[in-house]
Amino acid sequence: MNYFYIMNYLFHLVLSGENPDIIIGNYIADHIRGTKIVNELPNPVLKGVLMHRAIDAYSDMHPAVRHSVALLKPSHAKYAPVAVDILYDHFLIKNWIQFVKVPLVKKINSFYALLDERMDTLPPKSQKVSRKLMQDNWFGMYESFDGLNDIFIGVNKRTHFENALPDTVEYLVKYYNELDNDFNVFARDIFAFVSLHTRYRL
Repeated sequence: MNYFYIMNYLFHLVLSGENPDIIIGNYIADHIRGTKIVNELPNPVLKGVLMHRAIDAYSDMHPAVRHSVALLKPSHAKYAPVAVDILYDHFLIKNWIQFVKVPLVKKINSFYALLDERMDTLPPKSQKVSRKLMQDNWFGMYESFDGLNDIFIGVNKRTHFENALPDTVEYLVKYYNELDNDFNVFARDIFAFVSLHTRYRL
């Protein structure tokens, strides 16, 4: 399993709304490079890519996210943001009913069905990630500590510098309340941020 690509796909999914093209664009944004390739995308999909990048830029500057990263920085160094990305998907599931109207299983199954339907149109890297995501049900791993532990051990195998990724669940337990609070503050703000940016809606 290629765990290195397991980031905050779930959070980006729920922020995408219900339009399939926006969902796909948001999903493939990290899998494509180059202005020419991006500009050649159909306009609705391009809107999803731009949404993804706006979300990432907003997230990087948000005080709650920065606080979460700072909690893990002494142990995780440059991989602290990677750990926080994954942990925030865990907290999204934990707090699901506060932020998402559609039941979790229904949302995930709908996304998998969309990936199946659009598989041949996705960039090569997105196709590779999608098959692994569905085969191993990455979203199902976020909820439990055991699943998270497997993810972080797997991600560590693809890193190039010494880090504490395999021990992240221990730090999650240590800072659980602080990270949960950071997530909830950030989640309220990011949902509001996306809802105000109508240019990402069709």
